[in-house]
Amino acid sequence: MSTLETIYSDLSEIALKLDSIPKQIQEVPDLEHRENILLIGKALSHIFELQHNLQKFRSDLETIQEKK
Repeated sequence: MSTLETIYSDLSEIALKLDSIPKQIQEVPDLEHRENILLIGKALSHIFELQHNLQKFRSDLETIQEKK
């Protein structure tokens, strides 16, 4: 069963993985770098917005994640 903690933690892990993608995109010459990096930025923005919404219910979620 999912909990706010597991959802928040999973979102944090996904954000960390996404954060490394722009560098990888820049290494592929055939890709449109700017457009695709902006898409990653938008995805990260949505993840952070979702985490913020979860924190409205549980303000301690951010501190739980920092301990890991």
